[in-house]
Amino acid sequence: MVFSVCDIDLLWLLSWCGNIQPTALRGSFQDTTVRNMIDIGLVRQHKNSGSLALTKKGHQCLTVSNVPCPDYCALSYRGDLLQRRLRIANITITAYRAQLNLFAAELSELAQGYSLFLPHISRGRERNIWGSSRISAVFRLGNCCYSTYNVYPGIGRLNLEDEEKILSSCVSRSRSSNRAFFFAGDSYPSILTELERKDKENEGRLISYREMWERSSSPIHLLSCDYTGAVQLQIMAQPDYRTRLARGALKEEYQPPPLNVSVWDAIYQDRPLVIAADMDLRRLDAAIQAAHSRGLEQIAVAALEKQAKTVLIPRYQDTGQARVFALTKEAITEVTGRPPAPYTPPHTQFLTEKGDVVDAPPIRIPGKAGGQAGGKARPLV
Repeated sequence: MVFSVCDIDLLWLLSWCGNIQPTALRGSFQDTTVRNMIDIGLVRQHKNSGSLALTKKGHQCLTVSNVPCPDYCALSYRGDLLQRRLRIANITITAYRAQLNLFAAELSELAQGYSLFLPHISRGRERNIWGSSRISAVFRLGNCCYSTYNVYPGIGRLNLEDEEKILSSCVSRSRSSNRAFFFAGDSYPSILTELERKDKENEGRLISYREMWERSSSPIHLLSCDYTGAVQLQIMAQPDYRTRLARGALKEEYQPPPLNVSVWDAIYQDRPLVIAADMDLRRLDAAIQAAHSRGLEQIAVAALEKQAKTVLIPRYQDTGQARVFALTKEAITEVTGRPPAPYTPPHTQFLTEKGDVVDAPPIRIPGKAGGQAGGKARPLV
């Protein structure tokens, strides 16, 4: 069996994520690809959760293929640790579908052009800067560093001061100029459900994610872990994406915003236009307030179609605060240099850096591959 790019990419993702639910792969990897990897012993399926994991044989395949990946280790299947890995995997697959430059093995490698660092990779093997942080991933997009959190019902609380300090450390190590947060989840509405939930009183220094969203001095962007989120990341990886999208969308009707109103991106038909494809709703709220203070009742908002339908139209258009428009594929392509569609790996032959193909016989190792992890396991996250 000669391995394809699709085969190797599946193993590669599993090596960084630890576990992935098969449903999270659909649309990018065919079920037959997953089944083939299980049948030849490179991937196993955990009996209780149904999630996929890499076997030792699968890790050896990546090693002989010279594919960068973390050292192999046994996984703990304790419920909370497994769920955390699966949520991190959803973020990672969204970044993969955006075709970002993955992965950084060290946080400092983000300065070299890598786009994503997973903190769980470094826990236990270098000085711990993470403490009790809830950070799931760190992105570098353009010249901005983003600490990323999974937000879901019942997630609990966090210490805003500590999270801001860790973000500052990430910015320094990645040599970024700007800083921000991502709140990631299954969908934009599911994230907002948690952010808008009324919580109990503060517990000392710990606050809810809703309070963090309201109080943080850094921008906070929502990120849906799906195809729309992948296109959002493609856009946000581009320099000056808001102005370029505004120009691409409006063409000859584009007028620059006033210099003293940084939360507007253009003037369109005598009203302010805001590019909201990055889902920074606090910036959008500030843009509306700036319009109201100048006697303007409505602004124009442009975003991806699913963002508009699920959040922006019910939240802003239906309440009379904005007219919401969907960005065209042509306007997005003009900025990103590619059609606004998630990346799917090709089934062409995988070639190593030396131009060699990789097939199954050289990676056979003694013993039974696959099965459920047993004995004492070192937690990956």
